[in-house]
Amino acid sequence: MRSIFTSYKNIISVLGKYKKSFRFGYLVAMIEHLAGFIPYLLVFHIISIYVERPLIINDFYIVSFLMAFSIIVRIIFKRLLDTLQQDKGYYAFSDARLKISKHLENLNMGFYSEGNIGNISSVVTTDIVFVEEFGISQTGVAISSIISIITTVVFLFIFDYRLTIIYVVLGLLSMLVLDKLLLKQEALSRIRQDSLANLSTSLLDFVKGIQVIKAFNMKREKNADIEEKIEETKNNSLLMVKKMHLYLLSFEFITSISSAIMIILVSSFMLKGSFSISYGIGFIVFSFNIFLPITLLGLSSEMLSIANAGIDRYKKLINEKELENKKDSTRTAKTSNISFKDVSFAYESKDVIHNINLEIKEKSFTALVGKSGSGKTTIVNLLCRFWDISHGEILIDNINIKDISFENLLSNISMVFQRVYLFNDTIYNNIAFGSQNATKEDVIAVSKKARCHDFIMKLEKGYDTIVGEAGSSLSGGEKQRISIARAMLKDAKIILLDEATVGIDPENEKFIQDAIDELVKDKTLIVIAHRLSTIKNADNIVYLENGQIIEQGNHFQLLQKEGKYKRQFDFYMKNKSI
Repeated sequence: MRSIFTSYKNIISVLGKYKKSFRFGYLVAMIEHLAGFIPYLLVFHIISIYVERPLIINDFYIVSFLMAFSIIVRIIFKRLLDTLQQDKGYYAFSDARLKISKHLENLNMGFYSEGNIGNISSVVTTDIVFVEEFGISQTGVAISSIISIITTVVFLFIFDYRLTIIYVVLGLLSMLVLDKLLLKQEALSRIRQDSLANLSTSLLDFVKGIQVIKAFNMKREKNADIEEKIEETKNNSLLMVKKMHLYLLSFEFITSISSAIMIILVSSFMLKGSFSISYGIGFIVFSFNIFLPITLLGLSSEMLSIANAGIDRYKKLINEKELENKKDSTRTAKTSNISFKDVSFAYESKDVIHNINLEIKEKSFTALVGKSGSGKTTIVNLLCRFWDISHGEILIDNINIKDISFENLLSNISMVFQRVYLFNDTIYNNIAFGSQNATKEDVIAVSKKARCHDFIMKLEKGYDTIVGEAGSSLSGGEKQRISIARAMLKDAKIILLDEATVGIDPENEKFIQDAIDELVKDKTLIVIAHRLSTIKNADNIVYLENGQIIEQGNHFQLLQKEGKYKRQFDFYMKNKSI
């Protein structure tokens, strides 16, 4: 019983503004169950009449009318109950999904790189779906069964205290077995739901990496990994069934045998003359269903334990710590002067950035240079507040970015990276993404500047062409130009550029470089540089190593220092000539 009430409280806790409606439903359930006793009372009534005198047609009319009345009452109140609970449950979990969506926006990006994508997918598509489909209805069944048990005890006590004692003793014995059942099932349900999340992660990983898997002929190995997760999920589900089997059989045996015991005892009371024949026959009929609420309680408990595990996983996700967002802040940077002051950042226990001091002037061109893992991308991510720094402060226009709302901060920043992501939508919507007030003329204008209008118009549906999942129907260069058009349309003051022409064929490279030149006019530009020949004109080149600034200055100043930048530049030029 304790586990059932825990599941009930857990489900109620996520219903938000629909809690009152859900709770009111139990009053409706009580009336519906009380109406369910009318047929049994009519059985008592018709038998008692038959014992005293012959039945007449009016007796059947009265019984038929009252029986029909009880059925209509139950139908009306059952529909009202569904409206108050099941229907509201769908509304509540629609809100829960929206809450997850809003919550995910404010989590640091590290959360998404820890294998949590499958977990998120599992919570939204498995756990929440199970709770709204079965958890809500089975909570209603469980609470209604408890109400029915209480009303049955009252009903029995009115007629005969001996039957009440027998019912309570047998009921408590059934509940004792049910509690054992629930305690076992609770732990097994969590294991089962976690294995489903692992399977979801493995499947997502397989789908996202299918091109690499095929290219390296690793289908067998990756299939083996998925098969292992499927086998694990199957084994955990079977384990739950096997371990619960004995308890379920014991529970069903006790509830079934309890009805037989009641019938034997009522028959004994009749034979001894302590029970009238009319009451005796009525109670024998009633005994076949008297333990039904306890049976339903046991059956619903299995669903509730799984739903409870799902709610716990939902709560774990929703309680993941968010980055603080000052939504009410009206502070907005008027210039794009950027300052990093003693900035340090550690991801979990790993130090990534150490005491970075960097000034980036408005409308200047700053290049971040260094070997892989030196901290270039981390600096850009910290500026966007994808993570929060551990120490120091980052300022835009002398305002700490933590004092600016996410919306205001990111409205000042446009990003173009090598790994372009396009949504499975039209080209038009992909370009207009993030620029709600843009007109079609605006989209076409930036597309021309980004050198992508011509190839778009050659497509069968032009701007209404669906680009496919992650832009799969377009070439790398075409996707890159669309992403540049998207950044142009946003017209932000600060442009973050992960050198976009690396790995692009010469023809596309020229188009992309022309598009970038259009994009960065009169902007504050920060480039993560891979090819040193492209950053000779940078106002400031920042050379990073192990999360620290080793050197900075313009290209000619750094060459004269003959430090690490010069050695890397000479090495780059030598390899380029080869």
